[in-house]
Amino acid sequence: MERLQVLLRRMLVQLTADRRKFALLCALAAIGLLFWARIIVIKNLPRAVMADGEGAIVASMENPGNGTTSHNQPELSRMVVLEEVPGRDPFALNSMWFNGLEEDASLSNDQPKSIPRTAEDPEQVITRLRLEAVMQGSPMAVISGRTYRPGEMIDSQDSGSIRFVLIEVQRRSVVLEYEGRRYELRMGGSGT
Repeated sequence: MERLQVLLRRMLVQLTADRRKFALLCALAAIGLLFWARIIVIKNLPRAVMADGEGAIVASMENPGNGTTSHNQPELSRMVVLEEVPGRDPFALNSMWFNGLEEDASLSNDQPKSIPRTAEDPEQVITRLRLEAVMQGSPMAVISGRTYRPGEMIDSQDSGSIRFVLIEVQRRSVVLEYEGRRYELRMGGSGT
């Protein structure tokens, strides 16, 4: 017991030795207590319901199970009628506060900021394709993150007009074809 008192006295001396650290510790403890109290208040909120005069209150003096209610009090059930369509859009901006609203970008008549590129050369497109994996059993190849089988079309990510066909899966490379020309794409390297 005496040893515990010595340890507590030592901790108290260490905590109060530096005034800044002690003030910071007290402030953090106060903030922690405030958050803890807030959590308790939020957890134990009263379960009250607000309703307009349109709702109907129905009192039932009997319980269908045994013929009476507990403590001889009537059961109250409330029927609340909600609108089919909300009266206002909750995501619409209020023009009173945001009076400088811009028009929708899709309705603008401005030209696009970038002009799409014209068709590229297949040699340029194949340099951007990467052969990541090859499987020999049932031939498959993973090219730029997608899995392809022989005979499937390979779309380049940048140019939608150039579509290669996977012809053959070899040990460390694949053979692609575009408009009758064949290209070999090697693992860890570029196409030729």
